[in-house]
Amino acid sequence: MAIPGWLWPDNSVKNGKVQSSSAFPETSEIESMTSVFEVLSNTNRLEILASLHSRSDPISYTELRESTSVDDKGRFNYHLRQLEQFVRNQDGKYTLTEHGEELIQVVLSEDQIIQYE
Repeated sequence: MAIPGWLWPDNSVKNGKVQSSSAFPETSEIESMTSVFEVLSNTNRLEILASLHSRSDPISYTELRESTSVDDKGRFNYHLRQLEQFVRNQDGKYTLTEHGEELIQVVLSEDQIIQYE
């Protein structure tokens, strides 16, 4: 999977490869990557991101919740809160942030690569 440049604090990624002067990432860089992978490890969160990615316009909370398979409102709210750096709520309408859009594009492109292998 290509590593989005914004995962690295100094944006030192070129052509999907980390350009770093040290052999290993700094602790803060590892923590940043870990939090992103934690978000990706849950199918409910991926479903929310994919649902927002498939829309051209912002959607309401109700539309977003109904577009996923998460029936429990409390569970949906929990997962939506976990996505706060990737999902924007503006005037009750939800869209992906720039980072959210980059993240879901990488995930979807990786899924297509896996299907063809």
